[in-house]
Amino acid sequence: MTMITNTYSQDEVVEKKQLKFKFKYFTISVFILVISVLSFPSLSNWYFGIQSIDQTSLLTAKVFKGELIRDVAVSGKLIAANAPQLFSPEIGEITMLSKPGDKVTKGQIVAQLKSPELISLIKQNTSHLNKLKIDASRGALKDDEAQLDLERSLDEAKVRLNAAKRENKRSQLSFNKQVISELDFEKTKDELLEANLIHQHAQKRVLLARKRLKFENQTRQFEVKQQEIILEELIRRKNSLNIKASVAGIVGNWLVEQKERVADSQALMTIVDLSKYEAQLNVPEFYADDLGIGLKVNLTVAGKKLKGKLSAISPEINNSQVQIRITINDTDAINLRQNQRVNATIEFERKSNVLMVKRGAFLKAGGSKSVFKIIDDTAMKQPISVGISSVEFIEILSGLKENDELIISDHSDFIAQEHIKLTN
Repeated sequence: MTMITNTYSQDEVVEKKQLKFKFKYFTISVFILVISVLSFPSLSNWYFGIQSIDQTSLLTAKVFKGELIRDVAVSGKLIAANAPQLFSPEIGEITMLSKPGDKVTKGQIVAQLKSPELISLIKQNTSHLNKLKIDASRGALKDDEAQLDLERSLDEAKVRLNAAKRENKRSQLSFNKQVISELDFEKTKDELLEANLIHQHAQKRVLLARKRLKFENQTRQFEVKQQEIILEELIRRKNSLNIKASVAGIVGNWLVEQKERVADSQALMTIVDLSKYEAQLNVPEFYADDLGIGLKVNLTVAGKKLKGKLSAISPEINNSQVQIRITINDTDAINLRQNQRVNATIEFERKSNVLMVKRGAFLKAGGSKSVFKIIDDTAMKQPISVGISSVEFIEILSGLKENDELIISDHSDFIAQEHIKLTN
């Protein structure tokens, strides 16, 4: 019987093979892990449906703090603050002496009106005035004659009174000497009384006549004066046929044709005062409640910056627009023209230390309730609330902090996404 001392001949060395297999498995695992890490963003974007956007096609802006002016941009035109129209004072034929564009001075005759009716009326009233003056003179002579007659009657009454006094005195002496009877004496007394009454009545008639003649003379003088006033008014109307410029400036335009027959109070032409201008602006109806007299307005005319204040607001709205007028300061530094286009911003409110960001199309796309905030190469949707806005900036009330970077361009294409991938 043969004894087996060991199993060496049956054993097989497997240790090296197992190590080689483990090292190969480890290498493959590491390679798969690296590939997975490198491809994870693409795989995750594909798996979760994340949209990639070229960052160069987007507009971005950072949130910052500063002074925010709530304003609105509007446009309009320049108009002369003083551009009066000249009107026809009478009915007649007009002759224009100054053409549109001509410079005129205040008080210069720019048109003449021919009115035969007015000239005829002046002649008639002049003749009537002369007649009244003659009548007044004739009346004065009659008054003098009447007064003379009354004074003669007074003198005659006075003579009779004196005679009656003498006769009464003589009768008194004769009666005392019993030369005449008592009846004759009483008769002289009655004659004296009668003469005295006649003299008193004559005095009163003279006094009343003087008062009456004075009133009659005043009446005639008043009629003459009234006619003189009428004639003066007619002469004034005649002088107004020479139509004068009410301000210094230029003739804006004719409102009638040369040698046209015009009516009373018909507009003839416009004189534009070039010394002072105003801006006439149209503001959207949305801002009507914010408008107020005295608001500051910044204007741009032909590239020049001007300051102004709101001076007048139209009480009505036309075509969803409110018309306002702006008083402009320091217009001497720039050559302005009638109806020149002007752009302006009206300041409604100023707020300091406001968190704000530049305006953009994102407001419309997000309904002013959300925005995409950029974090590294990703933009995450962030809910926000906004406050007042200006032409350039909008106030951020909540949801963001200073130095946050946002996408301010239109993001309606990816508004449904919660976050997007930004690529270069």
